[in-house]
Amino acid sequence: MKKVIISSLKFLILAIVFSVSQVLSQNNIYLQGNVRLSFNGCFVYDVPTKAEVVISENGVFRCTFDIDNVGDEIRELKNIRLYENDRLNFHLPNFNGSDILVSDKGTIVIFDTRYHFNNELTLRFLTKEGKDLITKTFKGVSVSGFSPKGEKFVVGNSKNIFVIDLLSLKTEVFNGGFEASFSDNEKYFAISKNGILSIYRNKILQTQIETGFSYVRKILMSEKYNFIAAIDKKNLKVFSLQNGNLLFSDKLDVNLSYRDLLLRDGQIYAGVHYRFNGVSQGILKVYDLNGKKIIEKVGEEKTYQTFPKQKSQLEYDQIPWPFIPFNEIHTVWNHYEQHMGYGTGDWSYLHQGLDIITPVNEPTYAVAEGWVKCVLTLGGDVYWRIAISPEQVSGYSNGWLYAHLVESSIQFDVGDYVQLHDYLGDIIYWSSDWGHIHFVEIRDVGTVWSYDDNEWGINFNPLLALNPNTDTVIPIIEDVFTYSKFGFCENETSNYLYPDNLHGDIDIIVKISDYHSDSPWEQPAYKTYYWVKKLPENTIVFPKTLGQILNHTYDFYASFHYEDYAPLIYKKDYLLPAPSWMNEDRDYYQILTNNNGDSIADLSETELAFATTDFYDGDYRIFIEAWDVYGNNTVDSQDVVFINGIIPAIDPISDNDKFFVYQNVPNPFSDFTTIKYYLPPDAGKEVIITIYDSQYRQIKKYINLQPAIGINQTVIDVKSLPCGIYYYIVEAGRYININKCIYLQI
Repeated sequence: MKKVIISSLKFLILAIVFSVSQVLSQNNIYLQGNVRLSFNGCFVYDVPTKAEVVISENGVFRCTFDIDNVGDEIRELKNIRLYENDRLNFHLPNFNGSDILVSDKGTIVIFDTRYHFNNELTLRFLTKEGKDLITKTFKGVSVSGFSPKGEKFVVGNSKNIFVIDLLSLKTEVFNGGFEASFSDNEKYFAISKNGILSIYRNKILQTQIETGFSYVRKILMSEKYNFIAAIDKKNLKVFSLQNGNLLFSDKLDVNLSYRDLLLRDGQIYAGVHYRFNGVSQGILKVYDLNGKKIIEKVGEEKTYQTFPKQKSQLEYDQIPWPFIPFNEIHTVWNHYEQHMGYGTGDWSYLHQGLDIITPVNEPTYAVAEGWVKCVLTLGGDVYWRIAISPEQVSGYSNGWLYAHLVESSIQFDVGDYVQLHDYLGDIIYWSSDWGHIHFVEIRDVGTVWSYDDNEWGINFNPLLALNPNTDTVIPIIEDVFTYSKFGFCENETSNYLYPDNLHGDIDIIVKISDYHSDSPWEQPAYKTYYWVKKLPENTIVFPKTLGQILNHTYDFYASFHYEDYAPLIYKKDYLLPAPSWMNEDRDYYQILTNNNGDSIADLSETELAFATTDFYDGDYRIFIEAWDVYGNNTVDSQDVVFINGIIPAIDPISDNDKFFVYQNVPNPFSDFTTIKYYLPPDAGKEVIITIYDSQYRQIKKYINLQPAIGINQTVIDVKSLPCGIYYYIVEAGRYININKCIYLQI
């Protein structure tokens, strides 16, 4: 159920000493079928080659491919070529996929992650002749792989496990778990969850075995030899498959941990990880079926840098970078809540973390101490990740996620304790010559985190925590259109307006260019503000208001949230499309008016807009201020004209005998506002002004018992009330008028 993909650069690095602090020994242990014991105690399947390649476990089938474009969680592969004993079976030039796995029967599965932001993984199966078998899409995948004979494929998560029969093309559904395994003849199927092994035969539950483990790392099962084996960090237990009785067990010493299991020639091969004082080494332990240890052999070794143990600092702004040197800024590729797409206006999503570009096989280090909550892949070898939390609790806790690691380099498993600056593993290749880490603080519940329970949330922008934060690049506000510095459209439409003819409820759009330190990849602005002045008086009529801040919290890591929330922050249509993720030059069109002034994202805020009807017709100047996370900022402005047919107050004249109520000034207001109204001679002897909230509940009432014919005014004070939209009704005899006003606290 494993495979190895090795680029030419990766193979070169694996074959030589690739840095002063990272050394691989030559004590390689190879088993039948070119299986090698890695320095982290896992069994991997190697083949020396200079091209991207996947091989079957029996070594009969070899599948090569090319890497084309790459994105944050997407690789575009092309030119699949499947060889059987070095004879070409078929060539598939174009397809949708990011990773590939091949079975011992030559069946290929292509992992399509294009809709990862919807938590979707699509699996396409091909025969060894290149014919399509079946294509299915699953949600929240954390378990996947072929059965030993390659006639079945398991995929699922802690809620549901699906087994696809590649002969009948039928799919069976089982209760979920964290590990799954077939017996050697594929008649038995086992699922582990919460330390319990549920064993099925021909789809019927036969028995359940309580292992006594809190988390089962691996399962190995054989009907021929009548056993099922399981490991946790320190223990190996082997049970009878027939009756569930314990046959034998073994326990490891300090600095050792079980990582993997294999069956070879009726013997149980256990991969053990030794990790201490800068040395990571694989150790092979071989047991016969009576529990006798018949082989113990030291294997591949890798040395890594160690650092003095120190107290972890999990303050919001105090974590080191996850690569050496820890106190230097590294190249950022994709940003938190960055707008992502294909450069078209049909769809887009928000990036859910921070992508940092690294060399292939770059060692990754813990930015904080804590317990490992998950080690899993979302589908394929390039999606392995580890999450570490400072709290070992059954409730909710936060932890840092490190994604895109080489599986055979990962140093820890669920339940292990990690120190600050501990070596975690190496970055897998993403293209032929570079890799990246997807890095973000997440939130989940339990001592084991799964990806399928709608509880895996993301917390905040990691750039606010990473230290150092020395960036001097100032954001630049660019022209949205050739005729306009800013963009204006009718609220939630693509009906764009010219700046000299703004009317009704509008969205204000700004295009901002920024770069993180020396990174060549353009990024969006972290924070924006806007305000409005009346011309030529140059007085503020709309106070400085938060437009957007790219630091929202989301309650689930990858779901419809990121597609639906994208148009809340960014404009997306065929005129102003989402940027393509592989372009260094990216255009971000941020909508400033889809925000009620706070830093909480709410989909209902797409209905918000800037109401030009709250102001008199005339000339205005709109200011926009853009900030990055390090405090660099810039301000720009544009002159506009509001045209709604709303005229300013006029001096009373003798022949003006019409009742009229003017818009309150200022509006919006922060403490006091003035309501002016014109009374004709027949307006009566008193004027009543009643204030209502947005639910039309009466709030205040003002009575003028001595109104004058002509212009009158009343000062309104609502300082003790909550911010929001209010309405005021002016009644004078037989006349009545209602207007809207906005109260903001500054």
